[in-house]
Amino acid sequence: MLQLQVDTIWHYDVDITPQLPADKARKLWKVIEGLKEIPKNKMVFDGRCNAYAAKELTMDKFAQKVELPDEHPMPKKDSSKKANANEFMVKITRVARIELEELHRFLRCEGPITPGCFTAIQALNIVMTHKLFSNMVSVGRSAFTPSNAQNLGGGVERWDGIFQSIRPGQGSLYANIDIASTAFYKGGNVAQLIAEIKNARTPNEIRRMEKHDYKELQQHFKGCNFTVTHRGGSFKKQVSALSMMPADQVTFDQETNDGKTKKVSIPQYYQAAYSLKLQFPFLPCIGVKARGGDTMYFPAEVCNIVPGKRYTKKLSDVQTAEMIKGTCIKPNQRAQKINQSLPVLGFADNQYMKGFEMEVSNQMAVVPGRVLPPPTVEYARNVSVVPMSGGWQLNPSRKMLRGSTLSSWGVLVCDNPKYLPEEVVRNFLRELTSTLSENGMNVTLKTPRIMYAQPGGNVNKNVDAIWSTVNTTCKSTPQLILVVLPSVCQTYSAIKTYCETTHRTGVMTQCVLANKVKRVSKQYCGMLGLKINSKLGGVNSTLARGSIPFLNANPTLIIGADVTHPAPGETRPSVVAVVGSMDFHAFKYSGRIQVQDSRVEVIEGLKYLVHELLIAFQRQNGRYPARILFYRDGVSEGQYAEVMKTEVEAIKEACKHVNANFDPPTTFCIVKKRHHARFFPMGPNEADKSGNCVSGTVVDSVITHPTEFDFYLQSHGGLQGTSRPTLYHVLLDENKFTSDQLQSLTFRLCHLYSRCPKAVSIVPPVYYAHLLAFRARHYQGADFSDTSSTSSGGSLQNVPTFQISPSLKDVMYFV
Repeated sequence: MLQLQVDTIWHYDVDITPQLPADKARKLWKVIEGLKEIPKNKMVFDGRCNAYAAKELTMDKFAQKVELPDEHPMPKKDSSKKANANEFMVKITRVARIELEELHRFLRCEGPITPGCFTAIQALNIVMTHKLFSNMVSVGRSAFTPSNAQNLGGGVERWDGIFQSIRPGQGSLYANIDIASTAFYKGGNVAQLIAEIKNARTPNEIRRMEKHDYKELQQHFKGCNFTVTHRGGSFKKQVSALSMMPADQVTFDQETNDGKTKKVSIPQYYQAAYSLKLQFPFLPCIGVKARGGDTMYFPAEVCNIVPGKRYTKKLSDVQTAEMIKGTCIKPNQRAQKINQSLPVLGFADNQYMKGFEMEVSNQMAVVPGRVLPPPTVEYARNVSVVPMSGGWQLNPSRKMLRGSTLSSWGVLVCDNPKYLPEEVVRNFLRELTSTLSENGMNVTLKTPRIMYAQPGGNVNKNVDAIWSTVNTTCKSTPQLILVVLPSVCQTYSAIKTYCETTHRTGVMTQCVLANKVKRVSKQYCGMLGLKINSKLGGVNSTLARGSIPFLNANPTLIIGADVTHPAPGETRPSVVAVVGSMDFHAFKYSGRIQVQDSRVEVIEGLKYLVHELLIAFQRQNGRYPARILFYRDGVSEGQYAEVMKTEVEAIKEACKHVNANFDPPTTFCIVKKRHHARFFPMGPNEADKSGNCVSGTVVDSVITHPTEFDFYLQSHGGLQGTSRPTLYHVLLDENKFTSDQLQSLTFRLCHLYSRCPKAVSIVPPVYYAHLLAFRARHYQGADFSDTSSTSSGGSLQNVPTFQISPSLKDVMYFV
């Protein structure tokens, strides 16, 4: 809990010319703090342009030149030149006076949340983090230190840090403290880093590099800061390029004593100028922009990467595994680490917090919670099971509620028959078909045709070949192609794209890895069967009638929506995925995807997508839904108002296009997983076997929103590490749910995820929207510019979208 005594905060604009990055701006601020015009211990800075003071400055406007001391002073002959380069004009101007009574009224539930409340919380966040961010590397609201860094390989390492943020609770403010980890570029000698990136023990093992090797290294080092070892004083530059050839092949024109020029290689220059014989002239050079637009090159072995730059590119599978290994800790260990971070935060002796009369308790808040009872899961022949710890087992006695028929299918093996012989594949198929039959599917073709893909052949031709073979052999359109892949590779993307967006009729595919085929497992085949049955239109299980009365009373369309953005540095568009339930059991879903401008979070064409789902629902059920429950993922708090205005209105417009009088009551709920709230059970009797809170734990008071409808739900059972609850925040509720009703409904829906017999951590329609959005990322050759509506019953113009084969559009091809 956080206590606050100050009544007023003064907001100032800070203008630094020329501009500085946040880390240097904070160092400059330390100099500014020593000036007599700045109130001691009562003014904080966010590293960009905002400063806050608990006491008004003695002058209306501050304008002064301030010198940033050089960490590595140059020799005296250059000191005057360097001093000028380190001098900055600083202007501090008062912007506003923030009265905290508005925030206090909101916390006491005596007034709404206003822009003034957000401004006050932002200011208090800066007060709490100012000291820590001045001494550590900051990323967002986390501060990191290189101590105990873990090498992830490939020139990347993991740094541990501390996250801290102020959150409004019911009647009070709370400090949200958590441990954090993220990836940073590894510092050190560039030659040694190149060896690590290329999986060599030493640079001497690297003797020949191809064009793609140089490009990979350039992508890694570009933008990093580096220093050099052969010059005195401070020399710190940013990598702008990498030579696309070894150092001994990089030459430049050097002027001779007689006024002529000659071509000199990098090794020759360093030998003559610095008496330095390069050890690794076969490595590329680090390049920086010089005057006139030229590039100045430095040999790798004299360059040292400066640590502290966050690594924002996608981690490799190996790096991801190492990251998870280092961050996956049990709840009691996480709680212990959080408590151990309190001395580092130093709230008790933080002079800035004292200046603002802020106090933070050293004890974690104890919040009331309750555990929702699990629903009864039903299978065929009235067989049912009550989940334990968020899960239940697959076995032949629990047959799929509605098993689909598999009568026309084939197997495409994209591996060398020498490594994966046909008999090994046949053995796997025997176990697979046996398990599918045991679990309730009707497999009439138990020995499908097996075809090996042509090595290096065209994926489309290989798919066409197996499709034609199955079509001829079974005398019917193939229902499924089982594709065996040697690993997760580009072939997966090519197959999914061709089969789902460009194949002449569209065909369902199920990919399996070769190592799973070699090591036959009934459990794996059972899990695979859940996906296959769902794709073919079957129903694996449902909940006992009466478990979810909201769905049983009236036809309900449950929608999940997500927007995924390209990775940093990519220019691809963002992908929108929206899925809607197509049956009264909320098991079957249909999905729609579109693209929009990169990194735009609000769904611009939502009304078109919802309209299509309404039409699909009517086509499946013979009527339109009587109400809508919309779960929206990936929205930050600052976007709630815009989403409420734009997306809720889009849903209403979609309904109006069906019928001018069609206005089903809608509940719009934000789903958030990216937060730092963690729950730790008070004792072993309140924990599951992983040490986490048990499945069904709900917290809806104390730390939740003071005035709005939200709750934390930990729906899944713990497996490893510390479970993260999901925050559900209701922006609109025309269905007039009570807290118990919506919490229970959401928890029970989490038991209807088609791919596993477990309660999942987020409500399934959002999970499916995730899967669909990431599936769209694989569609490299799909049409981004189709504008023809595929809806029936209206002329609503569509937006840029993907062309999914009509035969797959309303089935769960994405699971």
